Amino acid sequence: MTLQARLTAFRARYEAKAPHAALEIMHRATDDLRRSGILERVVQPGHPAPDFMLPDTDGRLVSTRDLRAHGPVVVTFYRGKW
Repeated sequence: MTLQARLTAFRARYEAKAPHAALEIMHRATDDLRRSGILERVVQPGHPAPDFMLPDTDGRLVSTRDLRAHGPVVVTFYRGKW
């Protein structure tokens, strides 16, 4: 199963269970983002990301340029503590 097929199935399962009001808010926010033109400004799949720096889990700044010197880079965002 492709990643896209898995994501589509996950979305269908989620939307079948999620409260209608929550889905309306999520879909409205997604539509607002699309209308904003943001999709024309994002890096497209297969294109290199611009160099940037982010703090690691210890708060130290890490440069994607420095990391790429050692091989491919994967950036993961997580929400942290709630």
